Amino acid sequence: MRKRSKIPEIKHPLLLLFPIAILFALALEPFGFTSAGFLCVFLLLYFTKQLTINSSWKKTFVGTILFSSLVTLTSFYWIWNAIRNISGQGIVVSSFLFLIYALISFYKIGIVFFGSVFLTKYKSIKDSHYFLFVLPSLFLISDWLSPMVFPVYWGDLFRNQILWRQMARFGIEVLGFVSVFSASLLYLMLLKSTKGAKSYLPYLFPIFCFFSINLYFLAETIPQGPTIHLALLQPNTTYARREIQENQNQMTQTIQSVYDIGLEAIRNSPKPIDLLVMPESSIPFLGTLDSKDPNSTYSKSFVDITTSLVRMGNTPLAFNELVWDQGSRNSLTLLHPITLTSERRYKQRLLPFGEYLPGETEFPWLRSIFPETSHHIPGKLTDALGFQTKTGDTVTFSPLICYEVLYPDLVRKIVNHSPSEFILNLTNDSWFESLTETKQHAGAGRLRSIETGRPVVRVAVTGLTTAFDPWGREMMGDLQTFQKAIGYLDLPTITKERTTPYLQFGPTPWRIMALFLIFFVFFRSPPQLLPHKKKNEIEI
Repeated sequence: MRKRSKIPEIKHPLLLLFPIAILFALALEPFGFTSAGFLCVFLLLYFTKQLTINSSWKKTFVGTILFSSLVTLTSFYWIWNAIRNISGQGIVVSSFLFLIYALISFYKIGIVFFGSVFLTKYKSIKDSHYFLFVLPSLFLISDWLSPMVFPVYWGDLFRNQILWRQMARFGIEVLGFVSVFSASLLYLMLLKSTKGAKSYLPYLFPIFCFFSINLYFLAETIPQGPTIHLALLQPNTTYARREIQENQNQMTQTIQSVYDIGLEAIRNSPKPIDLLVMPESSIPFLGTLDSKDPNSTYSKSFVDITTSLVRMGNTPLAFNELVWDQGSRNSLTLLHPITLTSERRYKQRLLPFGEYLPGETEFPWLRSIFPETSHHIPGKLTDALGFQTKTGDTVTFSPLICYEVLYPDLVRKIVNHSPSEFILNLTNDSWFESLTETKQHAGAGRLRSIETGRPVVRVAVTGLTTAFDPWGREMMGDLQTFQKAIGYLDLPTITKERTTPYLQFGPTPWRIMALFLIFFVFFRSPPQLLPHKKKNEIEI
């Protein structure tokens, strides 16, 4: 006797990828609809199930390419601006490069699609095992094995739900796993709804456990350190094309403008400033490290305005500069008052095609396509930076430069290497000229704050300048983007000893668990029946 599925069968499943991509975009900033994220994953589960029924490698490949393209076009369309600005090419060439990027940028979904088809092609896996063990594990593995230019994790779809996102204390990969697991439970509940409400109870118990853990994290008391007063500058400097570097008048105006906004911040501060912060690329191309090398970026004017601001405010200054130290370095520098000594931390994770050109040695002609790409070299792991507050306390922070906040593994390594009381992220989103991009980029800081249990302060040259507490809640009103602005923040720090499950254990236990679940299901499942024996099988 043939049973009917509660979910209607779609004649052309590939068409589902269009609404899925739209829901994906609605789940991210600037919308942040968590319900759209769950519906997106739910439909992805259904689409993946349809791929396993067809067992066609061709359709699986087409689904991977189509999903990658649609997600890029709907959620990450702003990359086109970056390609155009960095390459300096016209609309036709920039659009062609963007199309190539779109086809492969979100290839990580292929791990889910191809993995599902492979497993179900050779093994007869129960639907409950497939949805509750295999699919969530494949999503976690896709986060693990898919290095991306702009990494996006499945857990990113749920970062705007304050209760649900607390699972990121175990890491964003776990947040993604739990979210897919919950959507899988919902899928099974719909399929088994003919059995009555009692059949729901075993499936609801894991969700109850997840919510209980999240409630505990949300209600957790975190040991506090001293509260410090920060002045955050947003000078709205335009993105740094080479032609600006050669325009002395424009560079002089930029330096003066940054100095003026710094003076304004000091004069109008409601209380003594413990730390004055300038974002990345406030003054592009220049630095304060003197060097005899012909490629030196040293600027006496840059030195003059930074030392003047420190003396005027009697406060340490954190700022970004380009320095020449055995090569071009993107640096976060802390200038101390009284002694006027500087401490520098060099950016470790560089942006491909923005700060360095992959494959340039083998293919020198790439430089003609991306003439604006810098020649930076990465730095090494260093200790947290510390400064003295007006009350005499010594406070330390973990420095992150722009792109680095996107990588949880890097942030974990930095904090574990040298524990700190908060995280400071200096960034520059001006190349993208997009409010959507800057909100998505800022959202990464929200998850890093939960993972590390530390406040994250984000200072952006054109916005979004904001801050998140250890639960991922915003601590100050967003400053208006693409405008000059000054933000004042009373930041309650946490003790250095503060730790989280992610800091302690990292992602390794969960990755091992995902691999174990897949192997367990695979080897415990009987071989798949031959096609001529499946005529009377019930497909869902």
